[in-house]
Amino acid sequence: MIILTFVDACILISKDKAVIQEFIQSLRNGPENFDFTDEGTLSEYLGVDISRLPNGGFCLSQPFLIERIINLLQLDSKMTKGVRGNTHVSYPLLSKDKDGLPRKCIWKYHTAIGMLGYLSGSTRPSISMATHQCARFNNDPKLSHERAVKKIGRYLLDTKDKGLIFKPDTSKGLECYVDADFAGAWKYGDHDCAESVLARTGFVIMYA
Repeated sequence: MIILTFVDACILISKDKAVIQEFIQSLRNGPENFDFTDEGTLSEYLGVDISRLPNGGFCLSQPFLIERIINLLQLDSKMTKGVRGNTHVSYPLLSKDKDGLPRKCIWKYHTAIGMLGYLSGSTRPSISMATHQCARFNNDPKLSHERAVKKIGRYLLDTKDKGLIFKPDTSKGLECYVDADFAGAWKYGDHDCAESVLARTGFVIMYA
């Protein structure tokens, strides 16, 4: 049996259901007398919806978190134009924009970034780069950064029912894909500013 634990939330995985039931009974009837609830078949974990697909795969999604982000950013689904198919913040890459216009909205910038960061790390890696760009300016966000965050929100507005799809393939082992962008912002930014020549790297690691 495999046991996945995050603080006080656990997932029990076994090929034999009897093994799981025996373990649960040992917790209930043991000297420690653990107090817990059995949530049954796995369909949600830490706010992540888990649905099985007809082809044997499964999908992880977080529609409720996305709804909270949309509400925080004060995006009206009836009035807001989406950006389906466009996951980029903007090019050129975002800068400090020291002389830029101040923000217009009252929602908390760092709260939005925290929620987007959790979402991108759990079920929506497509917004990772865009979220990372916006997170760099938590200390002093300008109007340009606010607009970039709202653009991510508009993308999520169009795709809130989407998620990360897994289809296990036992013929595959460990795979790692890596790429790097050496001094990628230099041609867009201030050539005398060290922040304009930062290199960026990203990676995807998969098993089966």
